[in-house]
Amino acid sequence: MFRLPLYIFLFCAILCIANGLIGYRVFKALFEEQYETITQQIAYTALSYLDGDSIEGYAAGKPADEAWIETDRKLNVLTRTSDLAYIYVTVPDSAFENRTYIYDTVHPQVVNGKVIPLGRVSSLKKHDEKYIANLKQVMLEGKPYIKFSYNKTGGHVTTSIPVADSSGGIVGILSVVKPMSEVDALKDRYLRTTFILSALLTVIFILIYIAVLHHQLIRPLVLVTKETASFARHKGELSGLLTKVKGRDEIAILARAVEQMSVDMHHYIADLTHATAEKERLSAELDVATQIQANMLPRIFPPYADHPEIELFASMDPAKEVGGDFYDFFMTDSDHFAIIVGDVSGKGVPAALFMVVAKTLLKNVGLQESSPARIFEKVNDQLCEGNDAGLFVTCWMGILTLSTGDLVFANAGHTSPVIFHEGRVEYLTVKPNLMLAGMQGMKYKEHHTQLAPGDRIFVYTDGVTEATNAANELYGENRLILCMANKRTLSAKELLEAVRDDVNQFVGSAPQFDDITMLELSIKDMASRAGTQAATGAGAAQTGAATNTAAPAGGTRSQTKTFDATDENMGPVNDFVHAMLPENCPVEILNKLDLAVEEVYINTAHYAYKPVDGTVEISCTLDEAAQVAAAEGQPGGTGAQGTSPRETTAPRLTICFKDRGKPFDPLAREDPDITLSAEDRGIGGLGIFLTKKFMDSVTYAYEDGQNILTMSKTLA
Repeated sequence: MFRLPLYIFLFCAILCIANGLIGYRVFKALFEEQYETITQQIAYTALSYLDGDSIEGYAAGKPADEAWIETDRKLNVLTRTSDLAYIYVTVPDSAFENRTYIYDTVHPQVVNGKVIPLGRVSSLKKHDEKYIANLKQVMLEGKPYIKFSYNKTGGHVTTSIPVADSSGGIVGILSVVKPMSEVDALKDRYLRTTFILSALLTVIFILIYIAVLHHQLIRPLVLVTKETASFARHKGELSGLLTKVKGRDEIAILARAVEQMSVDMHHYIADLTHATAEKERLSAELDVATQIQANMLPRIFPPYADHPEIELFASMDPAKEVGGDFYDFFMTDSDHFAIIVGDVSGKGVPAALFMVVAKTLLKNVGLQESSPARIFEKVNDQLCEGNDAGLFVTCWMGILTLSTGDLVFANAGHTSPVIFHEGRVEYLTVKPNLMLAGMQGMKYKEHHTQLAPGDRIFVYTDGVTEATNAANELYGENRLILCMANKRTLSAKELLEAVRDDVNQFVGSAPQFDDITMLELSIKDMASRAGTQAATGAGAAQTGAATNTAAPAGGTRSQTKTFDATDENMGPVNDFVHAMLPENCPVEILNKLDLAVEEVYINTAHYAYKPVDGTVEISCTLDEAAQVAAAEGQPGGTGAQGTSPRETTAPRLTICFKDRGKPFDPLAREDPDITLSAEDRGIGGLGIFLTKKFMDSVTYAYEDGQNILTMSKTLA
């Protein structure tokens, strides 16, 4: 509390000293200016007594005459009446080494003052260069100079002016020396008066300042400090001291802010208490929901003791408290076993609720129908009813005939399972249908494959392959199939744990982005198969015909069709292209082909013939020369001929669009800057940019009056 007044006192003391010194310098400058004026006036008065034309004669040795005596008398009178110390007139030689005295007067009170007689020559060598320079300034340039000298007694001022003859030539120097004995006394009196008044004013200022400071600042700050300490100790409670702080200054504003903070703190604590209680209630309910969801999924493994021919294990790890992934398995009758894995769009509670509905419908309908395609069609129609939230489900469902090993399955936009079959590990890839709840009235296609003892099928959701690490890299299908190929000897439970460990190791510290669900079904040796071997063989042959619709290896097939260039033909164009694709075409490639075909066809329909109508000829060529090699050398597999993945190739589809509309090269346009926002990037160009990115090659030519755009894509 006392530091601030002390600092103020020190500041004022320093300020007083500085003001005194500055004032003294100003006083001294004014004092010297006054002396300069006085001595110059006296010097020019003395100059009026001189006869400039006689100076050279006296300097040459002319003796004193009556004129000289009269002038000397006048100078002596001027010396005494003006309180001068000296008046002297000298003539320096041309080298400024000596000077000759013409006149010299000394005030009677000058101690040890001696008059230098006429004609006395005095040496200038004892003087410094500055003194000689001042003499030259007067003699050679005709400029007067003034010099102030200070000592313990006060000092003196010397003023020297040139003496000119009647022709204007400078013949000598007249110097006047006036003592400044009163300077010292004036200085002491000035400084004493200044410091006393400054000290007095400082003390008065400090006292007033401390009083005002204490009333306006220190006391309110002490009150605010005490009240904030009370605020901290008593959980926002105030004692009322701040009501004593009045006014509208910053301290008063701070006091009102503390009072408002107390009110806000009470409201915040009340709201926080309510929010905490609500959060705890919701957390408890989510815990119950998590447990309910977990209980809805089958958790008994192995599932059926009376069916040792199958081994199954499944797991579901939600990204949040509850998730949208699910799995299920159940016996539809004594010889048929159904497995289901699904993924609801979105996460959290909405996805979990939709998952419950979807899982329940799939099981209820699955117990009544034997066809996965028919089950999907019925469930899809029911899920579309009242689906205002726009949720959907990707789902894979298979029904295994235990007596024959025949697996019939359908894929509603789901990821392709991994199958262990005949020593190979590969994806069971088919063209998926639309996801469930996407559009009412959809038809779904079912597929067949034959499983033998030792075969395994691994079904999962995209939370596995799309798991992302800190570098924003995806786990991916290649890592998954490589992991499974290396862990093929493990049991179903051990394999799922190994895959999850591999995903966790890849992801590292990055948070789980999506639900992760996995299910594996393994076929064991079955005694019941021995009596049904013939039927099994027949079923296998039929299944092979159903899944392998490709043309014989080493061939190339193509087809061409002309369409009216209208929007209504977009569907038939897609069907025409799809008919050329092998059945195991990956979903990712199928989506890219659809986008590219739609971009080129719609642009042709909208702009090629406008405003009239026209046609577009589409040719599709599938080069299947390397399809056998690709099938025998799947990544992670061990083909019959041992072909390595690096040596495999895949079918290549080439699509050619021809129209006779306006000449237009869509490839000539500069690629858009996709780093800009949609507003900054401008309209157009993005579709053909994606087409070039998705296809292996895109070319354009204008020949025979036709726009010809050709694009190709390797189907792997």
